[in-house]
Amino acid sequence: MKPISPTPFHAMEVLRRGLELERLGQTVYHLEVGQPRFKIPPQVLQDFQHSLHTQDVHAYTGAWGREEFKLGIATLYQNRFGVAVSPHQIGATTGSSGAFQMLFAWLACQGKTLALTNPGYPAYRNIAAASGLRTQEIMCAHPNFSLDLDSLTRAYEQQPFDAFLLANPSNPTGRHLPYEDMRAILQWCITRNVLLISDEIYGMLTYQHKPFTLAGLSDHVIVVDSFSKSFGLPGWRIGWLIASSKTLDELEPFAQNFHICAPVASQLMGEAAIRHDELFHGLLEHMVINRKIVRDQLAEIDVFELTPAEGAFYQYICLSEPLKQMGSSSFCHRLLEEIGVAITPGKDFDPHQGESFVRLSYAGHTQDVQDGLERLRIWLKNF
Repeated sequence: MKPISPTPFHAMEVLRRGLELERLGQTVYHLEVGQPRFKIPPQVLQDFQHSLHTQDVHAYTGAWGREEFKLGIATLYQNRFGVAVSPHQIGATTGSSGAFQMLFAWLACQGKTLALTNPGYPAYRNIAAASGLRTQEIMCAHPNFSLDLDSLTRAYEQQPFDAFLLANPSNPTGRHLPYEDMRAILQWCITRNVLLISDEIYGMLTYQHKPFTLAGLSDHVIVVDSFSKSFGLPGWRIGWLIASSKTLDELEPFAQNFHICAPVASQLMGEAAIRHDELFHGLLEHMVINRKIVRDQLAEIDVFELTPAEGAFYQYICLSEPLKQMGSSSFCHRLLEEIGVAITPGKDFDPHQGESFVRLSYAGHTQDVQDGLERLRIWLKNF
């Protein structure tokens, strides 16, 4: 497949315009991007600053990162999930995006086909297109956007694929499949020799089911995660992947050539965060509060239909008439320009039916979420 230039990431387009309006002196409520506004605990910053003075921050590490970083990730999985992961199965990446760039290029070089759920994170689709990787859509139907083995089997029988990427919880829908369902999907993949890429970046942000991981269960699964969401460190651009030693060996030339290594200072911040993991538990409590505000207030707006939002920090919203006639792109544009409320049009996540949906992020400051929703309610009342 010939590489294709990516389409715009509309959430980032909305963010760019929102920042422009702020520079012009306008107040903007940022409900468009998944950026947790959680203050870094002082102990973590002190630990990090100590590392800056005692570690060599200016030299390359190995392509897969500092040994201390990989040991830290292994410790994190042991403490959080009781799962033993060898440091030799772990690689540091430039955020989860860096992991997907390497994985997709690796699959494309082998002539593989990757299955993606729709709706889904737009960067998957765009990175795959730019890599020349063939993709296949698996539709997850409104209203619950759930996924079961029957729909997976039908998609595979219609057009077989070699790898399947599944984010759990999902961006944008907040769908969260329980452990038993994910184990069944993994077993389905093993039976058909399909590689499962498990995006667990929102895995600690769940509201109904206990957090879990698929790491270490099989050589047929690659786990991708990051410090951006559950640690609230998106700007540090530091993440990791967990795979079999054989797979990491095959991916290492991509890491060497694409990134050389993840930023050393960011690795040190990740190590400090892991040493103080318990101090980040308040981030989930923050999201629980914001989620309740969003769902309580939006439930009273009769032009919105809410999806379950069992995980992550997004509310995916189906528009009713007449907003659906306007289209989510125009709706989001008007909200930003007229009242300074930034949310993301659904076409970012679903090229087919996205104009009927919007995504609202409640990752930010609680007061901003409250004030932004109040402005939205008043605007809709006068619409």
